[in-house]
Amino acid sequence: MNFQTILDSWLRIPNKSFHRDSVVDHDQIHCDCSGLIALLFDELQLKKPYGLDRPKAVHYFALLQEIGSDRIDKLLPGNLLAWRKNQLPKSGDTGHVLVIDDVPVEVAKHRFQVSVVDATKKANGLSRRIIELHTDDSEKIIGVRLHLSGDKSDAKVKRTAIYHHPLVNSRFCWGCGLPSRVCNCSAIEVSLKTPAIVILRHPKERKRTLSTVSLIKQRYPNVLVLEGEQFTPLRIPNLALLFPSDDILSEQGEGNSDQTLILIDATWRKAKRMLHLNPWLQALPKVSLSPQRLSDYLLRKVSSDENLSSVEAFAAAANDRVLAGALKPFMDKHIQLMGEDVYQRNYKNHLNYVDS
Repeated sequence: MNFQTILDSWLRIPNKSFHRDSVVDHDQIHCDCSGLIALLFDELQLKKPYGLDRPKAVHYFALLQEIGSDRIDKLLPGNLLAWRKNQLPKSGDTGHVLVIDDVPVEVAKHRFQVSVVDATKKANGLSRRIIELHTDDSEKIIGVRLHLSGDKSDAKVKRTAIYHHPLVNSRFCWGCGLPSRVCNCSAIEVSLKTPAIVILRHPKERKRTLSTVSLIKQRYPNVLVLEGEQFTPLRIPNLALLFPSDDILSEQGEGNSDQTLILIDATWRKAKRMLHLNPWLQALPKVSLSPQRLSDYLLRKVSSDENLSSVEAFAAAANDRVLAGALKPFMDKHIQLMGEDVYQRNYKNHLNYVDS
């Protein structure tokens, strides 16, 4: 049974309601948005994000941000679409997740209406309905109106990052967000208690097979990753930028426990450009790491013994040995797929080359 047949059969169930605990049988279906998708994943026998029994909208978003698209022209029936709240509440909604039911229809410049299947409190559970997506000049989706009633409360457009990806026939694993051939499910112990670190990622870093942010998310699925080159200043108190400076944060993570660190995920050249484009980042106090050993990021050239990958910098700042130990086996798996002879031929002159 395909997902469309499943959803159509559920939509015909007479007894529907919005509920945090998900239940479905022949005469009732009770769920919220993420509960609906969890039920659908169970029916389709898909792995759930990060091995969580009951993923929330933020966790589906975390996966989609790694594997999906943010363009309206790529939005097709059967795609899973989600957004998240930047500041996660202790309980309740963390964002929204839904299934695209039809192709988007342009109703005005930069405005598209699209049929979706989701579960909302306003519709009292599962329903098929219309939402409105807003785009910029590049056809990137930048906002959403979740309800199109005449109520003033529904008129506001939520400006947020939105990603989507086909629910079935994907080359990516829904469990870890990596290509299925290098699936990393269950390799890293998941923690929902996220360190006070925000990642600002350059757009070109997304969807790289060797992106180490995907490893960070496998450890911390709630971590906030913002993508772009220019950013609105974050409304978070006591921010500091993790960047080379005279103020050293030891690799044991000793520092101001009340600080929230910003980690830039980009090449060195692009990171400096991001700083130039964001004066508010330049104005932040800076802290840097003092690595005790060479980077394990064996498939990228490092220019000095102080260069670390994003996952290594995050692990060091968070004093997380579990995350710190995740990169080496990840690299070993890629080197094995590449072939030892290819690795030796192409990387033997790198500072952090390891002769196997």
